[in-house]
This record gives sequence, structure tokens and C-alpha cells, in this order.
Amino acid sequence: MRIEAPESFRNAAELLPRFASQDPRLGSFGEEAVDVDLRSCSFVRPSAVLWCAVYLLLAKRRGSACRLLVPENRGVCVYLKSLGLFQTLQQNGIEVDDRGIAERLDPQIILPLTRFQTETQVEELANRALDTLGELGLGSANLHPLVSEAFAELAQNAVQHAESPIGAYGFIQFYEFETGRRFVCGVADGGIGIRRSLERNPALKDRVPYDWVAVELAVRERVSGTGDPRRGIGLYGVSEDMRRAGRQLIIHSGIGSLQLSEEMESEARRVTLFPGTLAYVSIPT
Repeated sequence: MRIEAPESFRNAAELLPRFASQDPRLGSFGEEAVDVDLRSCSFVRPSAVLWCAVYLLLAKRRGSACRLLVPENRGVCVYLKSLGLFQTLQQNGIEVDDRGIAERLDPQIILPLTRFQTETQVEELANRALDTLGELGLGSANLHPLVSEAFAELAQNAVQHAESPIGAYGFIQFYEFETGRRFVCGVADGGIGIRRSLERNPALKDRVPYDWVAVELAVRERVSGTGDPRRGIGLYGVSEDMRRAGRQLIIHSGIGSLQLSEEMESEARRVTLFPGTLAYVSIPT
């Protein structure tokens, strides 16, 4: 099976279902080989990097021979290596033929693609990121705690609810878009997804028939798969912080995706599969 990415690859929702609709979390996933083809990509956003990592790691765990076909664009290739995608895959037995492309020391990558699976690891990563932000002096200093805390909340949510067989992965980056400079951070896992997590709460089981409904419900106050009224504040808290000028939160779980910002609260929509959950935050500086 070959999954072909578009030239400008922003997130998994842009993939054609005929390429990426098979779920590598399922025992029925029986592909002997899986290629993720980035050769034509001239631009790859960090949220798309997280999909590449999660999908291939899950497929590898199912026994597929996995390969990442790297971009022919040298600059994109250098970026992906500097962010840590190539190393993450290679360490897990996934073929990545980058022909010795150099890793660039990029001060804008505050936290490269990093695996975590415990709350203690999340706390350590968030503190490391806060220290790095201070040392590098990127962007507005008053936003540094917000960036670190947003990452920590999203990462703790993955640790507490995902039950991911591959752990969870996250990054933090200072990014210069055409529209201005931003802090961006993302967390993704290959776990059970938001819908199945919420279904474990008897009070919510009949309220989440689809992934897109579950994603909408998950950003409401005190909604949690545990049924504990003291839980569920994490994702809600991040969503409230992102309802300010220029900020954005994107959640993609299963085949449901939701985008939140001050200017727009879009209705969750049906999209191409993300096998697990992705949460992506963008904060202007």
C-alpha cells in the first residue's frame, strides 16, 4: 500500500481516503508493506509530520514492512530530519533513505519530535521547553509559559486517556509563516481515540455515535471518559485559551476533526482517518 501526500501537506485530513482509510490499529490490518510517499512535497507542516510518525509506527507494529519516501525537495528533507522524524522512524525499524542529508541545528525547534508515555516525562519535557524558550529568547517572553502549559495539557491528556501501544509523540516549534511568527506545538498518539475514551463514561456512551460528535463534546467543560467531575478540564482549558486573537486549536481523532479559534468555531467534520488523536495549537507572537 502506498499513501501519497499532496505537494503542500498540512495534515492528514488532506489525504485522499482511498490512500489512507485503512486503520493500522485494527487486528484486521494486513498490509504486507506500507509506503508513505512524500517525494512530491514542497511543504510539510508539523501536524503532517505527526501523522507520518503515528501511522508508520502503528503499521510497523502490525508487522508491515514500512518505508518513508522522503521529499525530493532538499530543504523540506533537511527540515524533517532536523525535527526528528527520520531518526524516530529509523530507530523503530522503518526504512528512511535520506542519503546522508545533513541534520541542521535549528534554534526554532524548541522541542524536536519526542516520545513520552508517563506524566513524569510530560512534566520534564514541558519544563525543558520552558527553559529552552527562555534561553533562546524567541517571540514574546510572556507567552513562553502559555506554550509550555498548552503542550503539557495536551500531552497529559494523551498519557491519561489514549492507551496508545506506541506511546505518544510531541514537538514545540517557533514557526515563521507568511502571515507572521507563531509558536506551534502538537501532540499525537496511536491510541483508542476520543470517541472510545468518552464511551467509557456511562453518562456519555449514547451521546457519541461518531468521531466528529465526540470531538465536539471533548472540548466542553468537565467532559471526561472517566466520569470524574474533577477531570476533563485539560482539553477544555486549552480550547478556552485558544479562543483569543489569532490563536488556533485543531483536534483530529479517528475520522472527526474540529478547528477552534477566536474568529471561527467550525462544526466538526468527517475527514480522512487519523489512527488515534492529534491536537495542534498555534499561538501568534
